[in-house]
Amino acid sequence: MLNVILFLSLLFFPAVTSASQQSDISGGNFNDRPVKIALLNNFPPFAFTVKQKLMGFTFDYINLLEDKTGLDLEIVEGTWEENLDRFKNGEVDMITAISYTEERTSFTRYTEPYYIIPTVVYTRQDSFTYQGVQDLKGKTVGIESGVFYKKYLDKYPDVDIKEVEETDELLKQLSFDQIDAVITNINIGNYMIKKHMLENVNLAGRIDIPEIKDEDLRIGVRRELTKLHSIIQAGMNQVSPREYKTLQDRWVGFTPSDMLQGSLLPREQKLIKKYNQKYGGVRLSCGSNWFPVDFLDANNAHKGIAVDIFSSIDQKQEISFVFRKTENFKDNLAAVEKGKADVIPALVPTPELKQKFSFTKPYLSLPLVVATSRKEIFIKDLSSLKNKQIGYVDRGMLSSVLSKKYPNLSFTATDSVRKGLQRIQKEKDYAFIGTVPTITYAIQKHDFYDIKISGTLQEKLPIAAAVKKGDTTLLNVVQKGLSSIPLSKRESILNNWISIRLEENVDYTVVWLVTGGALFIISIVILWTRKVYLFNSQLSEAYQLLEQKNQELENLSITDKLTGLFNRSKIEAELKKEQMRFDRLGTTFSIIIFDIDWFKSINDTYGHTTGDKALQDVADLIKNRVRKTDIAGRWGGEEFIVICPGTGTKGAETVAEDIRKNIQDHSFGLETGVTISAGISTYTDQLRNIEELVNSADMNMYRAKEHKNCVCSPGNAQEV
Repeated sequence: MLNVILFLSLLFFPAVTSASQQSDISGGNFNDRPVKIALLNNFPPFAFTVKQKLMGFTFDYINLLEDKTGLDLEIVEGTWEENLDRFKNGEVDMITAISYTEERTSFTRYTEPYYIIPTVVYTRQDSFTYQGVQDLKGKTVGIESGVFYKKYLDKYPDVDIKEVEETDELLKQLSFDQIDAVITNINIGNYMIKKHMLENVNLAGRIDIPEIKDEDLRIGVRRELTKLHSIIQAGMNQVSPREYKTLQDRWVGFTPSDMLQGSLLPREQKLIKKYNQKYGGVRLSCGSNWFPVDFLDANNAHKGIAVDIFSSIDQKQEISFVFRKTENFKDNLAAVEKGKADVIPALVPTPELKQKFSFTKPYLSLPLVVATSRKEIFIKDLSSLKNKQIGYVDRGMLSSVLSKKYPNLSFTATDSVRKGLQRIQKEKDYAFIGTVPTITYAIQKHDFYDIKISGTLQEKLPIAAAVKKGDTTLLNVVQKGLSSIPLSKRESILNNWISIRLEENVDYTVVWLVTGGALFIISIVILWTRKVYLFNSQLSEAYQLLEQKNQELENLSITDKLTGLFNRSKIEAELKKEQMRFDRLGTTFSIIIFDIDWFKSINDTYGHTTGDKALQDVADLIKNRVRKTDIAGRWGGEEFIVICPGTGTKGAETVAEDIRKNIQDHSFGLETGVTISAGISTYTDQLRNIEELVNSADMNMYRAKEHKNCVCSPGNAQEV
């Protein structure tokens, strides 16, 4: 997981640390003194002492950060209680191995996690069977002193909690029958079992208390030291996947997925059996039309990243899933609430939804971006859009998050990405907030040629699975299933899914490549992942790929596929630009609309293939004659258009007449020749808008078609 987070942080917050940054740290100048960082001395394999010498994963990681940042990091070692007191009292600037809690945010700025560890239960062989927290009643359970989840264990008064200050003693006391069970993280537990050869100690399974999440090891920075926090996070961003893997292999040597095989408890297995017998499997509710995460395709089949992830759970844990289709997002929620379905595979956790549903940990996190009209500049931050209307599709979280963080901005909820982008085109909204895949797909599918992605947001859209509120056993089953899928399999799912889409629809090849490139760059943060083997060189390659594919996407969205000329949407945009230039500078311009004479007879006599070839030849002849400043496009059917910027009627007549003659003289390989009739119109003060300009050119073109093979301009028909 850390590698994904580091990769994304590097992408969106380039890791550049200068001497000027270090000398301008809020709350202190660390050029004049070392930065003090508290490190545990009893937390193997992350930080511990052997013969009074500190070592471990975190110790080496801190040394790596010292090299990356150029800071002088002075390690202050101690127990967790000692370190936390020093940190609160301002005796140290930073603390390691601190997990995120809301209470600590008042005095702590957290970095992204540098390691995440499952919290598990250990028991002695032949002592008792652990199937859940209820089996700990009447038992003495050991935990580390001051651990963050003690308050959740205190809710079970029948469980006798014993805090042990020395982590090294926890598993020993269990092995020597001084306590009945131990709750700790899997890395510490397995390390101690191997170190002390505790052959009578078993890993019983995960602790099934919903509030106790996997332990996230972070670096905490004192709240007031904002610049120091930025420097440390930037240093973490510079730790390459290769360096991180080296540390992990040296000190950890295994991944938490090793303990997840066959981890379903007996009551969970019984529940799965019940679902299989009654419904054929656990029923997944789908119908949110959420591309590319969870949607129904043209054949009404359930598709998306979430679908394939859940299909992998089926194979991995022998948990069967059946898909139950619903009409829309609301029906999707109602199906689980009313017991007509069991699991929603992809949903954004929100305070409102958490009142009705219980959520797994998010397994995807999609970065949010801002789309605007192509003419707008890059948007660095939403706060710069004061007094602007901004659209979004509210999947439950955005409304409260955006309104709370940006109270001075005005937001509009829409039913779909398509409607949101249409509001930009109609100038009802200035911008639209969504994810890269959904916006890119909508731009291509609906020909939003004039829309672009103009910026990124710090906020991300977390995606989790959900069950009915209080269905703890099913929630644990789904969570274990998700946790059982190794990173390599998840990467394969993403790659294979994108590849299949490329084969299914050649019209969208470019957009799928762009989406694939974007997904590759942002890597879709998988919050519970352990490690990703990506090298730094891939970042620059991904940037190049994204640039290339974005250019291909733009070209595709403004080009007529048959002729290679600009399409009507692009031409309409260029006409608006010329009108704005006229309004601003008084620079006139003209348009020429061409229509191929007797084109229907060509199709009827020779077939549509020959007709298409004739259209292509006419387009080539137009392209070869127009000037560099002219803009040529296919207006529709057998009609073509040329915009002549800075050109009056006489100049447009010359261009049109040359094109007419070239087409008349060209051999199309037909028994009869091909000719065109053209109408010209010039934008003047007498014309109020583009529509009148086009209508005028159309009228002149129809006047020309009465004679065929001629050019007609305002007040003058030149017959040939």
